[in-house]
Amino acid sequence: MRDRFINPYPRSLDAKGRLMLPQEYRAALLSSSSAAKDRDEGTFWLTAYDGHLTAYLPDTWVEIREQLYTLRSPSRNMQNFRAKFLGLAQQMTPDTQGRIRIPQPLIREAGLQKDVMLLGMKEQFQIWDAATFYGLPVEDVTDELAAAGVEIIL
Repeated sequence: MRDRFINPYPRSLDAKGRLMLPQEYRAALLSSSSAAKDRDEGTFWLTAYDGHLTAYLPDTWVEIREQLYTLRSPSRNMQNFRAKFLGLAQQMTPDTQGRIRIPQPLIREAGLQKDVMLLGMKEQFQIWDAATFYGLPVEDVTDELAAAGVEIIL
């Protein structure tokens, strides 16, 4: 699996909620859709979770959706999560200038203001409000990394 989205990009939303995707992200979206003829070029799914938006490639989104639909006897918390996570999801296709218009329910749910931060996460990317992102606390996760077998010299 290739890392399609790897770099962070500070961006701004315009007054209509439009966001210019970086050329690197647009190219990655186009390359992911070129293998499937029944998809629009560059299409992805955008939804909100835990104070930010996450963009999923179509194949990944289908897998996530199916996994959530097949949960047996989900708890009330899981039902609420599934309703909101799937209910807010929007299929997005950049316009010819490489912009997407983020729907107001997603802007509200993620608390997005004018300045945002795009974060590449291999096969997906996240959109954070810039102030929220820069305000995230960074705590000691050394033990958690070690337990997962991840060795990073900090």
